[in-house]
Amino acid sequence: MSYEFRDIEKTTSPPDKRPVESLTFSGHNLDDEIAEFHTVNVDGRDNYTRKLQVADTFGDGDFFLNSQLDHNIVTVGFFLIADTTDKFNSAFTRLKYLLQGDEKEFYFDDEPEFVRVGTVTKLTNTEPGSLSVKGTIEITMSDPYRHGQSKEVTGGNVAMINDPQILYPQNVDTIVVKLLPQSTDNMRITIGNSYIMELGGGLSANSTVVLDINNRTLTMNGTSILNKIKIMNTNIFEAKIKKGDKVVCLEAIQIKVKYRVKLL
Repeated sequence: MSYEFRDIEKTTSPPDKRPVESLTFSGHNLDDEIAEFHTVNVDGRDNYTRKLQVADTFGDGDFFLNSQLDHNIVTVGFFLIADTTDKFNSAFTRLKYLLQGDEKEFYFDDEPEFVRVGTVTKLTNTEPGSLSVKGTIEITMSDPYRHGQSKEVTGGNVAMINDPQILYPQNVDTIVVKLLPQSTDNMRITIGNSYIMELGGGLSANSTVVLDINNRTLTMNGTSILNKIKIMNTNIFEAKIKKGDKVVCLEAIQIKVKYRVKLL
């Protein structure tokens, strides 16, 4: 599953009236929009679990096959305090409304540079009947990562990936190549020592080639050229980048590489 993230306008420091861990869910800051709502604490952001696939052995232990990260659950504790029953009911109804929807973007004021994706799977009121209650919001992240803002690296026929936030291999979103001012029969893009794409069939001078890895499209001047890919020499749609990688296209006068850092 892939997600198309928007850049959400966020401040680098939360306003004084907000708790430091104030939650913005699907574009709505709960502390701002509901006067009776007050964020207390957030738990689970730094957790992760990994599922192992193993096989039985004749000896001790198991034989490791593979592993994958499981979903993560973030829990937000809050107070909802009102001075009348009508105000309390209205505030809780508003809260439930703002938390609706599947796979919504959310972030916290103390990490404004990262966006997460999740679905509210539980909302609890621990003191029903009271006008001053402590409750919890449980957000299940099917994608356990937090995602940074879009970044772009440019170069001539070589673009160097030298981002200190890249702690482990990351997905590439797009690679845009501006071709040399003469036509060419072939074109080759490499990422590090592992990923490659080769094209054949003629490419026009000064053309712009856009490889969209997320959507698995390839265009030249806006027209699809997927038919020009040499399939047996191409694995770039599975590409990952790591710090120190070079994206190279000798037929280019400019390369632009866009990506988003994701961290646990």
